[in-house]
Parts: sequence; C-alpha cells; structure tokens
Amino acid sequence: GSFRIKLSLTAEPDITSNPTDIVLILDRSGSMAGSPLANLKNGAKKFIDIIDEATDSTADGQIGSGSHIGIVSFADTATQDTQLITSVADLKAAVDALSSGGSTNHEDAFTKALALFDPASANAKVMVMFTDGVTTAGGDPNTVSTAAKAQGVIIYSIGLSGNGGIDAQALRDWASD
Repeated sequence: GSFRIKLSLTAEPDITSNPTDIVLILDRSGSMAGSPLANLKNGAKKFIDIIDEATDSTADGQIGSGSHIGIVSFADTATQDTQLITSVADLKAAVDALSSGGSTNHEDAFTKALALFDPASANAKVMVMFTDGVTTAGGDPNTVSTAAKAQGVIIYSIGLSGNGGIDAQALRDWASD
C-alpha cells in the first residue's frame, strides 16, 4: 500500500535568528530499494524546501540566514555527498543521485556526518537520520550518536519502512530527547 505523510517543521529557537548546520543522513542500503528509497528522496527534498523557505521567508533556491545543509548517504560505508552548503539545487541533485544496494552501516553514517561539522562554528548542529534503523554492518552506532549528542549535536531519527521493517528502538536510542 501507499500512504501520504505531511511534514510540518517548526524550529526552536527560530532558525532565522539562530543559524543552524543540518546534516541529512540518508539510508541507501539494499533494504531501502524501490518505494522506500523513493519516499526517502521525496521526504529529504521536501525537508530541504522547508528549510529553504524557513531561513529567509522565500523559496529562492538558497538556504539563508547563515544556515547550511549537508548530505551524507550510507550503505556498506557512508559517503559525504555534499559539504555544508546553501545551494538547494546541489542538495537535491545529491539526493536524486542516490541508488540502493548493500548493507546498512549506521556507525559510519554518524561518523561521516559528525565530521562535516566545523567545531569552531557557533551554528547549532543538527543531524536528521532517514532510515529503517536496521543495522547490518559496521560497529555500534550508539557509541557515535552518544558522542555526537555529548558535543551538543541534536539528532532526529525519521523511520522509513524499508524492506526489513523498522527498528523503532534503535531510532529512539539515537535521537536526542
């Protein structure tokens, strides 16, 4: 079956007066093949559009107000598909280029996402993980997600039903309170 999801986003504190660096962590493993990957791409691109408009009150193709978005995708290993950038077109192109296959290495995904942040930046730091949460490769992702949260990174986990179901407990463990 199919279902419709409506995303509504409000940021506290206000993202226009508090610049934020956001890393979207996108699961492109084999369990996301077919409609799960299509749903992930649609959700990620909609999220980018929401942030585009939220940062400067217009959908002008640029993330504004000093905020940035970066893309990390993962399967057997993770890839930094973009740096922290402001170009909506470049971000969406990185999302559209994803193809599924391989195992699911959440540990490497969190590690590569954390490496995108500039420790000297005063911007808030946020990770948004889009995944089914079923780890099948790599080490313990809890170690890296806990370290990221200890450094002040806020983590949101968005569960997408992959071909192996959703590990809701893992998503809760990784997410910030």
